[in-house]
Amino acid sequence: CNVVSAEEYRPAMFEKLIWISTYMLVGTAKDCKSVGQAGSEHTQLVQDIINELVSAVSAKEGISFPPGTIERLAAYTDVVTDFPCAVKEFEWRNKYFYDLGDEACPIHNGLLRECKEAGKLGFDLP
Repeated sequence: CNVVSAEEYRPAMFEKLIWISTYMLVGTAKDCKSVGQAGSEHTQLVQDIINELVSAVSAKEGISFPPGTIERLAAYTDVVTDFPCAVKEFEWRNKYFYDLGDEACPIHNGLLRECKEAGKLGFDLP
């Protein structure tokens, strides 16, 4: 058992939320079959969204992320490369970032709206 402090836990918790929110969204928007495809074919978009969400969380929650977030999330993607993409469980995943607003998360929120307009989401955006 590895016990960590809240200061260590919170950035790791948000990194996991950022991973699933980013890779699933990019994969859905770009018609990717897997998170590996989303990461390899849309690397810049994935990195831009990760950077955007890290900045938004840092501002909102007052936490600092250790260096290497993009690399850690890409390494995890390599482990689960064939995991299929779908934006789901919105209220537990992407909604946190969507609610931060377009000023904080313009790429993320814009891509969600594009998915909705294209009929790729099974739910309505607030």
